[in-house]
Amino acid sequence: MKKLSCLYISALLIFSLVQVEAKAETNTEIIPQDQPPSIMELAFLRSLGETIIKAMDEKGDQQLYTSARIERISRNIENDSFDIELRVVGYEGPINPPYKLIRITLRIPGESNSNYEIKAYSSKFISVKEFYKLSKNTGY
Repeated sequence: MKKLSCLYISALLIFSLVQVEAKAETNTEIIPQDQPPSIMELAFLRSLGETIIKAMDEKGDQQLYTSARIERISRNIENDSFDIELRVVGYEGPINPPYKLIRITLRIPGESNSNYEIKAYSSKFISVKEFYKLSKNTGY
């Protein structure tokens, strides 16, 4: 009976380790929003500039943007892809209201195809007070 119990516990332990390994296929890094962006974040956002404008245009927001921040990056190890969740504030004219908070999730695929995919997009109007709050730690 002890051998059967020991065998059962060993099998259960091995099975639980296998399950944990399967869940570890995505790594996520959350970028603190209460601190100024790193130089790396600013450089990456600059490289995404045309992609952000294109995504906004495709979704009907023909505006310029400011106050860009990356909020979260997730890496799917199995598919070798990255999902970048970012936010920008859209504006009209020389940074005049109406302001829109725009959140975009872009996927960088792992294949040789280097085009970004828009995975999620949302926008909502925000107040001048919210605009200043969101622009506080943006590096601009």
